[in-house]
Amino acid sequence: MMLRIRQARGIDAAGVLGLRRAAILAHCPTHYPMPLLQRWVEGGVTPAFEAFVAEKVYLGERDGALLACGALDSDSGQIDAVFVDPTANGHGYARAMMAFLEERARTLGLETLRLDATLNAAPFYRRLGFIGDSQGRYDSPRGFSLPCIPMSKTLLPGG
Repeated sequence: MMLRIRQARGIDAAGVLGLRRAAILAHCPTHYPMPLLQRWVEGGVTPAFEAFVAEKVYLGERDGALLACGALDSDSGQIDAVFVDPTANGHGYARAMMAFLEERARTLGLETLRLDATLNAAPFYRRLGFIGDSQGRYDSPRGFSLPCIPMSKTLLPGG
């Protein structure tokens, strides 16, 4: 069965947080030290996180299970928080979420997408046409920084 993608609501915040934690702890330990990962996944749902989820996040579900998420800032073209349930890797859910976000961006009239790729995810984004090789830093609003690869992709009309 295909992934069904929908706009998230504030009540989905706990599920998004759980998916995010699982994906970070499963996929990032080869590229980041565990103390940094622990800092990244700590904390609970806040009103600010609920608002972020309701405003910018899309969920990928199959048979009622949350398997993927991704966020798009409709003003800046920034993609954020693309995560896939580690038990569902290899089914194309990250690719499907990115295709959805790109199409949504085109619908909104955006010409460029930007993202800060984790070091482990940069090869995936390059395969999707994103460009960027220089290491930068992602500064979390929660008070920590981690190395990332700033990347961008120019959207061509019609895909």
